[in-house]
Amino acid sequence: MGSEKSTTEVVAPPVSAKTWAYLIIYIVLLNLIITVQNQFLPPHWGTGGFNIGPSGYTWAAMPLPYVFSFVMLIIFNYTGFRVDKRTFALFYIATMVSTWVSVNKGYANIFSGLMNVRTTTEAVHGYAVPWFWLPSGDAIRGLYYRGSLHNFFVTYAHEWIPVILTHFWWYISSYVWMLGWAVVLRRLWIDIEVLPFPHAQGWITGEIALSAMERKPDRRKKIFVIGAIIMILFYVPYMVYTANPSLPDPYGWLTGYGFITFLSGAYDACANPVYMSTIAAPTFIHTDPLRYVFPFLAPLDFLLSMWVGGFIFLWIAPQILTYFGYYGGSAWYTTGFWGRHGQIFFGPPLYVFAICEAIGVGIVFFMFVFNWKYFASMIKRAFSEKGSPTEVSYGLGVLMVLAGSISLAILFIVSTNEVLDSILVVFIALTVGILARARTRAYSGGDVWYSQYWLFKPLWGETMPAAPDFPAGKLFLTFHVNHTGIGFDEYGIYLAPIFGTMDSYKIGSMAGVDSKTIFKLVLIGSIISILIVIPLVWIVWHTFGYMEIPTVKEWDWFWWVDAGAYNSRINVFASWQGWFGFLLAGLLIFLKSRYIWWPLEPIGFFVGVSPFSMPCGAGVFTPFIVWVIKLLVIKVGGRKLYDEVALPAAFGLIVGGTIGVLSCGIIAIVRYILFGL
Repeated sequence: MGSEKSTTEVVAPPVSAKTWAYLIIYIVLLNLIITVQNQFLPPHWGTGGFNIGPSGYTWAAMPLPYVFSFVMLIIFNYTGFRVDKRTFALFYIATMVSTWVSVNKGYANIFSGLMNVRTTTEAVHGYAVPWFWLPSGDAIRGLYYRGSLHNFFVTYAHEWIPVILTHFWWYISSYVWMLGWAVVLRRLWIDIEVLPFPHAQGWITGEIALSAMERKPDRRKKIFVIGAIIMILFYVPYMVYTANPSLPDPYGWLTGYGFITFLSGAYDACANPVYMSTIAAPTFIHTDPLRYVFPFLAPLDFLLSMWVGGFIFLWIAPQILTYFGYYGGSAWYTTGFWGRHGQIFFGPPLYVFAICEAIGVGIVFFMFVFNWKYFASMIKRAFSEKGSPTEVSYGLGVLMVLAGSISLAILFIVSTNEVLDSILVVFIALTVGILARARTRAYSGGDVWYSQYWLFKPLWGETMPAAPDFPAGKLFLTFHVNHTGIGFDEYGIYLAPIFGTMDSYKIGSMAGVDSKTIFKLVLIGSIISILIVIPLVWIVWHTFGYMEIPTVKEWDWFWWVDAGAYNSRINVFASWQGWFGFLLAGLLIFLKSRYIWWPLEPIGFFVGVSPFSMPCGAGVFTPFIVWVIKLLVIKVGGRKLYDEVALPAAFGLIVGGTIGVLSCGIIAIVRYILFGL
């Protein structure tokens, strides 16, 4: 680990101006379409469920490129249309980039919750959000009903202009920062450590489509198409239900007893009286097939580690502790999911969240320690390396990291936050949190709930007064690193750019596209997306009426970080749980690097003991079930069965599910236009 590979540089002809023009037009059109379509999705798919872009509540999926491959496969199969492999790959990546901001979790969902501090909890939390981050309650209420564009462009234009400009500053700074980190880490994660990048393995769909164009026999094509058709048929009942909501809910996902409103097909096990009265663990049981398909892409050691960590700390330990009178003893078995979840993760004696937070710190810390030679060489080359026709220089990457992070810190400072607090947020809390989650996704395809705002306790103290006495700047920043920032699945602002850019570099390595071309595409596509989506979301809400369309209606997320939450969180590294998690990460990294047979690794434990990620997005049972299935596939048929059958089938199922969700949104738009519903 930690040393550079020698490579022979091959310079391909530059991408033509005509191709760049087509790519830009394509990105613009996709952003326009997706932004509108996503506002007509119910919350089961618009929040925690799988969407066409960054989404999935634990699996951080971006599946629209696979649909692009499926559509192109059909076009290639029935027409004489042809395209070269590199151009196909660029449009494939452009499809992904176009979803980062435009889906609900890219931008809109952040403000569906934040708007409440102006309309319902102004007296409690409104003081913590500056006027240039969010307009007045009257301006927000002015978008509730259809035909309100006059409020946006005239009546409250003087309030909306500074808000949108602030959001431009925020997003562009973040994207420059994250794209810089992607440049810094690309060679380490892709060329040296060769991380699996499960989502990037979806490039197999591109290979299948290109083989159809070349009229080459490929057994994977039939399996891929069959998988897609199966899941499209599975979603037909919900397409019909979307067209006519007076019909019965087909699978009970949207209205059935025990099913959760923010995750498609997630059943709260505690809603079952037998489970509730006998089993201590809080967990969801998943009936959405995609909850099993996406983890199937993850490495076996990750799945096993995830299940072992979750089983020990969420299942066995709480069960035993209740027998000894902890958690109220027998009274625990009358407590619902959220009560159990809160006590296990944030209460004594386990404080499992502290274990999770410390494992994340350990993953980042030991990444730098074990690869110190790489980072030392990178710093040296950043100041001495000359430009290359195909590689983005380390110097540019470092410059972007510094420029983006400093710009963000300045934004926070002018937002009435103290200088030291703003620096702490950007250079420690956000940096550690984002890198831990980016590495997690690069290895496993998974993601975690990761807040990092316990880092403030050594500086601010163990307790804070409740709002409105909670200092405004501090409340703003704790909120920022908890939900709007890196809390869980608000992907668009910090996570999507580094998740997706690293995937794009991996795809480029498989498709023969140089990193400099990919960097240009991602940078151009990101800027275009930001400039289109941020104002367009508000325009759509004013046009169709925020309260009249199915788009997600969230609650005031500031309650996540007010005094009740802040004061109950322990200082992670002042606890045994914190040091246990940190040292566990180091030990597992050492054992995995030293002994190839060692079955456990830290990233699986990181996700397995994460609040929300494991009990909600995965469920205690799911990783083990998927691990058994994948192990059997590989043991029985080897890599050939996995690569030629299982993987195409998995991506086919994902394509079919994505088309199903996309279709539901389109049908909802048509119904709204025709019937006003």
